[in-house]
Amino acid sequence: MYRTLLFIVAFTGFGLANAQMIVAPIKQKYWASSSELIFSFGNVEDPNLDVNNVLRFSCFLHVQEQLHYNFTNHVGVFTGLSLRNVGFINDLNDTVKLKQRVYTLGLPVGIKLGNMSSSTYATIGVEGELAFHYKQKVFVNDEKSRTSIWFSNRTNTFLPSAFVDINFKNGAYVRFKYYLDDFLIGKNQKINVAGVSFNPTQSTLFYISLGLVLPSYKSNKINIPGTNNNL
Repeated sequence: MYRTLLFIVAFTGFGLANAQMIVAPIKQKYWASSSELIFSFGNVEDPNLDVNNVLRFSCFLHVQEQLHYNFTNHVGVFTGLSLRNVGFINDLNDTVKLKQRVYTLGLPVGIKLGNMSSSTYATIGVEGELAFHYKQKVFVNDEKSRTSIWFSNRTNTFLPSAFVDINFKNGAYVRFKYYLDDFLIGKNQKINVAGVSFNPTQSTLFYISLGLVLPSYKSNKINIPGTNNNL
């Protein structure tokens, strides 16, 4: 995790340094659509089990509508509404595998620093997510059981997080996101199969994602402070 953070900081600095070299017309206010591929993992602790967290990949359904506002060519903000599928995969022992995920509605707020004219910038932000649908799959050898619950009490309903994005001029971005509260509520797991009882005391979730942002509506032409362009 610490190596990942160091990489993100170094890459951010490199991107911002190069961004200052490019000056082109920018939009002050615009809407954009976004989607991402999520690679999630975490740290799950259970005093009675040696839990092995497994990297989880998900590509569906992750969508976000964003509203951007650029104050200058180098500083902007964005907010929006997101729909996301996040969760864990854990091996509880050699025979029991547990998959847990939620769909969330999120409200992000981010500060953009870099070059808005080339869409090359870093974003630092926070997001609050409401978990509204929970799904669980338990695998015991070749047998599988499934549970699906609306507004389940097995995970925290409100999931706050912090994130860092590196945005590139073609609309692609890399995101690192860390959830600030436990993903699971340990006492509510209700999992007792093959002699294994799951009662986590810690369930930290974070992910790295690859995404794409596409402007969906053009704004009116307007003067932008910090540039010589009439938009």
